[in-house]
Amino acid sequence: MADGFDMDAVRAVLKDLMDKRDIKRKPLAKQAGLGETAIRDLFDEKRHDVRVGTLVKLAEFFDVSLDHIAGRDPVPLLGKIGAGGAILFEETDEPECVPRPPLAAGRLMALEVSGDSMLPKYEAGDVIYVRRDHDGVLPEYLGEYCAVCTADGGTFLKILAPGTMPGRYTLRSLNAADMMDVEVIWATPVLWVMPRRSRPRP
Repeated sequence: MADGFDMDAVRAVLKDLMDKRDIKRKPLAKQAGLGETAIRDLFDEKRHDVRVGTLVKLAEFFDVSLDHIAGRDPVPLLGKIGAGGAILFEETDEPECVPRPPLAAGRLMALEVSGDSMLPKYEAGDVIYVRRDHDGVLPEYLGEYCAVCTADGGTFLKILAPGTMPGRYTLRSLNAADMMDVEVIWATPVLWVMPRRSRPRP
């Protein structure tokens, strides 16, 4: 990290912006008023620095903030997730935002833990960070602490395990009974957690 920028985060954000705009490296450099090799150099993983002026021009071109292009945007807190009973998952139009975890690049969402069935690992008020890139369940998620959305609309924080029948899963708690043979719409592992005591308050 140089000049306070995490280059992996910068590259991830820039790639996402380029993909959405469907623009390649050379045209981007030209249209953003940069040298012909500026974008190529930025994507060179051997390089560990970037000029602030380069990021400012890219932010202006994509009409985003400097914090966004640097991968420092806060993360939307989209609702609560049940570590006890089911919590209905509903995204709000104007979610509260929480700080981005250090060195965390890309699109994240945050959920506030509700309930006590995952104590002592997670407690009510903790914030977990996950990515929601796809529906369904990937095999490598089995055995992981996951945010899980079930077919009835409930959202749970559980350990994901195979069910006793194809296409069904067991949701395990640390101090409550397992939920057996649940139909899962999507599951995604917990990547980071912000303990409730560290959470900034208005």
